[in-house]
Amino acid sequence: MFQNIILNFFIGLLFGFIVEFAFRSFRAKKIIMPKFINYLMYGLTGSFLVFIYFLQASSFLKLILIFIFPTLIEFIIGYSYLKIKGKYLWTYFEHHPNFMGIITPLFSILWFIIAATYYYSILPLIID
Repeated sequence: MFQNIILNFFIGLLFGFIVEFAFRSFRAKKIIMPKFINYLMYGLTGSFLVFIYFLQASSFLKLILIFIFPTLIEFIIGYSYLKIKGKYLWTYFEHHPNFMGIITPLFSILWFIIAATYYYSILPLIID
């Protein structure tokens, strides 16, 4: 299990880097290299999905956890960076509703779709 957690952490980091790089560069219309902390949440979510995979729980509970965890990690990282550095890593003020500009239901749903798709289609291929 430990090897699966580490492997999926690095898969999440790679995926996160690609997503952050593409999204930020596209929006800025120039090359933007994301900070490591920006895509750390993808690696942590990848690791957490392995934990959920081996968890003896109902599918409904697993789906709830797959929804909550990425949003919680996004908030913790965004809020911590704001408190430590005094700057936002990203802002969702243009999306309504949002909470402190750090999380928004729109992106929570997007992260859920990505995480659930990975969990049900890719993760079983890696673990089994």
